[in-house]
Amino acid sequence: GPIVYRRGPEELKGGYLADFEVVTVKVPLSEEERRRYAELRDRYRAFLARRGIKFRGARDFSKLIAMTSSDREAWEALAAWREMRRIAFNASRKVEAIKGILARHRGDKVIIFSDDAEFVRQLSRELLIPEVTYKVDEEERRAVMEMFRRGDVRVIATSRALEEGVDVPDARVAIVVSGTSTRRQFIQRLGRVLRPKEGKAVLYELVTRGTVEVDVARRRKAQ
Repeated sequence: GPIVYRRGPEELKGGYLADFEVVTVKVPLSEEERRRYAELRDRYRAFLARRGIKFRGARDFSKLIAMTSSDREAWEALAAWREMRRIAFNASRKVEAIKGILARHRGDKVIIFSDDAEFVRQLSRELLIPEVTYKVDEEERRAVMEMFRRGDVRVIATSRALEEGVDVPDARVAIVVSGTSTRRQFIQRLGRVLRPKEGKAVLYELVTRGTVEVDVARRRKAQ
């Protein structure tokens, strides 16, 4: 049946949930990324204009995906769109933004979320922090989570492995690097820092200026 009662995390903070704030951090593309992004965007838009394609919802986009099986131009346009998203979601300057946040929260437990497992691996290598993704075997994953629980490790990076059905140790800070396209996913990630605690929990959402990522965040907030 229909929903009969609903309360959001904003209404429960400071009582059943930890007090929290959500901070949006806008990050620019590098010059090379901006040039490549503009090139891909123009290619994608030119295809839509030639074919008279307009998107009014997810169903219309599904039609474009279906076209790719028999239409080379449609396949190339979709590939351009996917590369645009990859550039926006994994912008190189996000790494510097993450470093700044970690410096500000030195001593706090932090979970970094990204939809891209390869980007998580890059962060793991560059920041010398454990990763928790589908590529990590179960034994290593359990060991990492136990170290995080004890406080031996204070920062971990993950893709979608910790969003549902997993008992995640308490953390005070979440950094969402990319991929929060739905409110449900956003709430799942926010929930990882909302166990009642003294002080305030913080979720940082990194958004790349002038890209599709801005639209993704705007649509999620409107849900």
